[in-house]
Amino acid sequence: MKPRYVRRAPWAALLVILSIGVAQAADLGISQFRVRGPAGGNDEFVELFNGGSKALDLSGYKLNASNASGTTGTRLTLPAGTSIPAGCYLLLTNSASGGYSGSVAGDAKYSTGVTDDGGLALLDGSGQMLDQVGLSAGSAYKAGTPLASLGSTNADKGYRRKTDTAGLPINTGDNQADFDVVAPTAPHNSASSCVVLGQSLSIADASATVRGAANVNMHFTVTLTQPAPSGGVTVHAATQDGTATVANGDYEALETTLSIAEGQTQAGFNVVVHGRTTASEDKAFEVKLSQPSGNVPLARDTAMGAILYDIPVPAEIWQIQGRDQVSLLVGKSVTTTGNIVTAVGPSGFTMQTPDARADADPLTSNGIYVFTSTAPAVAVGDVVNVDATVDNYYQLTELKNATVAVTSHGARLPAAVKFDENIPSSDPNKLSCGATNFQCFVGMRVVIENGMINTGNKRFSGEPFAEVSITANGKRSLRLPGVRFGVPVPDGVQLPNWSGNPEVFKMNTADFGAVPLNTPYVAGSTFRAEGIISYDFGAYTFIPTTITLKHVAEMPRPVSPTAPYALRIGALNTERFCDSDFNTTFTCSGNSKEPTADEVALKTQRLSAYIGSVLQLPDVLSVEEVKSVALLQGLATQLHDDYRANYQPYLLPGHDPSGINVGFLVRSDRVHVVSVQQLAADETWNDNGQTAFVHDHPPLLLTAEARGVRFQVISVHPKARTNVDKDDSSATRDRQKRFLQSTSLARQVQSLQTAAPWQPLLVVGDFNAYQFSDGWVDVVGLISGKYKDSENLLKLGRNIVYPALWNAVESVPQNDRYSFLFTEKFGQIQGYTQAGSGNSGREVPTVQVLDHALLNQVARLRFLKMQYGRADIDAPVQTEADAATATDYRKAIGVSDHDGFVVDLFVPGRPGDMGHAPHADPQGSNGHDDDQGHGRGH
Repeated sequence: MKPRYVRRAPWAALLVILSIGVAQAADLGISQFRVRGPAGGNDEFVELFNGGSKALDLSGYKLNASNASGTTGTRLTLPAGTSIPAGCYLLLTNSASGGYSGSVAGDAKYSTGVTDDGGLALLDGSGQMLDQVGLSAGSAYKAGTPLASLGSTNADKGYRRKTDTAGLPINTGDNQADFDVVAPTAPHNSASSCVVLGQSLSIADASATVRGAANVNMHFTVTLTQPAPSGGVTVHAATQDGTATVANGDYEALETTLSIAEGQTQAGFNVVVHGRTTASEDKAFEVKLSQPSGNVPLARDTAMGAILYDIPVPAEIWQIQGRDQVSLLVGKSVTTTGNIVTAVGPSGFTMQTPDARADADPLTSNGIYVFTSTAPAVAVGDVVNVDATVDNYYQLTELKNATVAVTSHGARLPAAVKFDENIPSSDPNKLSCGATNFQCFVGMRVVIENGMINTGNKRFSGEPFAEVSITANGKRSLRLPGVRFGVPVPDGVQLPNWSGNPEVFKMNTADFGAVPLNTPYVAGSTFRAEGIISYDFGAYTFIPTTITLKHVAEMPRPVSPTAPYALRIGALNTERFCDSDFNTTFTCSGNSKEPTADEVALKTQRLSAYIGSVLQLPDVLSVEEVKSVALLQGLATQLHDDYRANYQPYLLPGHDPSGINVGFLVRSDRVHVVSVQQLAADETWNDNGQTAFVHDHPPLLLTAEARGVRFQVISVHPKARTNVDKDDSSATRDRQKRFLQSTSLARQVQSLQTAAPWQPLLVVGDFNAYQFSDGWVDVVGLISGKYKDSENLLKLGRNIVYPALWNAVESVPQNDRYSFLFTEKFGQIQGYTQAGSGNSGREVPTVQVLDHALLNQVARLRFLKMQYGRADIDAPVQTEADAATATDYRKAIGVSDHDGFVVDLFVPGRPGDMGHAPHADPQGSNGHDDDQGHGRGH
């Protein structure tokens, strides 16, 4: 049976204990603050007041803040030389956009705001808490009962600390008792008049830490606000029991008369606190002042004496970790012995319980990180004893202030947990660690035999090739069927929720030296690795100690060359291929201005590299998000210069207010174009009382012949998914528009295949939809004739297209079924608290198919294969940035936010038909609504 350990004393019992500092809050504290003002959420200030008798040096003092979920951060560190005289103020103000609007100038500025329901704390240079105030129960900073949030209405309203009859701030250790609402606010700064404090006496709180059997002295200080007059001042002081009692031997009673000599302002005395050798709750007693001479008023007559018991607790690692992210022993000293070092980093090491002593509870971890701040003097396989303090570092339980003793070397490492297709779980209702998928493995050895790199490296300041997203089951993080995770399945829809891929986690490859810092990784690469599970600023993270790549994905990864007997048809969303002219309702670029001529030229060169070297010069290429036929002509010219391929551009303007359209590039040496026409370009609908076009990018129909075979291709780019998963009027409107667009196109498809059932027909492009229903409108299913009312909120009745079209995506290997990368943000769930500097919680990079090829039966009979060219989705961010200056085919990397595809049809040709294309040399030369088009997200 596990021994029981005493928890820290309840918060309410230690209200004052937690506010104790070297400079007491009665002397220096938060006297007034506002976290929202008339100018908005950043219209903030924090007023500090020195209620003591001496000037205070505030060099290195910190203003910290918390949100309502307990996530904390430093907003401001006061520079060296900052001070505040007795009775004077210092004003801290928010300088961010929409920041502090008051007429009283701030003395020091910060740039990150405080949430309306968060909290504030004042810390000294060593990080010791001096004062704190909260606006919610969830704030990490609060004292006693927190204040009520003043809401999200912009108004000049804040909180001001109450004062006593002597003009000193009141600090009872309970925020609700100490502050009043003030409206309007009236902040003071260093130039404001200082308060002339009358003569009064105060006693400050004190604390003492017991770490063993030895007695310790707890020193109390009594202060006069002005130097003592002739003859001095005396005052009686006596201890009074609280949770600490004399009878129980916690401390020694004291009753004394204290004298403050003429001209002095302070005097002090000690209370003896008894030592002990067993763990205990923290306790407290009081010291009461009375009988001051000369009728000097007592501004603060009672002080709290806090006895903090920090007696090392003998504990196994699993007892320190517990089942939750925050250990029950946080803040306590522990002694843990005979554990094995499993990984060593530049600032600490991980250790794990030997297998023979491992905990039988699968929900507690047997590993932990020991923070040493400098390179630790241990090696993997060392057996160590550690005396340390349990800390919670951004939700990672770790040991700090550690004394480490190595008792032996070369121990056999504990068996590693195998991460595979079952662990971590892919079922959010049956997570591997109960409420999370990884908490019970934090600090432990893990082996991944079949790892998959899901994204290329992120890029951070100073670290161009940073973390990657991975899975341990050998599968890409694919968007799977169902309604978005976390969104209720609508009534009448027989679909489950998509899981949200809880098995996805991140990998920091260089932290333990497995590879050099800034090692690039391309998504699609597979690996074997051993390492440690950790928790890194809000997200579970794998840190390898060894890693071996089993398959190294290329970047770019071109499709295979076109076979002599094949007709190649492809599609590519060019991601806003725009010119320099701002002659549309909104910018084509989607930014504040259009690209420069040089930027247009570079984009043209990079698209040429993608089409020529990655897609291998398709015979027909549908292009989406292109502004004009002139741009396409420039691209055709570039392709001729780079690859000696003859392309003819086709584009008819649509109705998008940012000017993006669909078009075609056609190999005039291999394909004869019969006609190009828009479909249903003039169809309208009632858009919230306004008559509007159904299609912002009207489908474009190409009729052509190649080697004696006539065929048709429809280029499409329906409305984006931007709002469809929401629960508001914009979602209702967008779902309806997507439904109408799909229905319109389905009628056109059916008309075409009815008129010429012998003719191959393909519908290709960026469908802004998955190959399955999202629960609202199955765009692909409706256009292909496979719509199921039971799986969609909007009902169709009978399918329009018959025979149904076939989606060639079904022929692509499962792990390769993607053309777009989208990061789903699911909030603070499953143990995830935040990502980066925001509070978005769990962020999952998800790959998904948005770019499809639908084939009628005749086209399917000629189908050979479908391939996605890889140059965009899988590249590290820094590699994409570097590609702009490449002089070869790598210039294609990152040119779009989609990967294009090609479909090959069997068209062998006859004598005298147009010739075959030369194969491209991959080493050669180189909105508004949907209305807003398609950017980096849905």
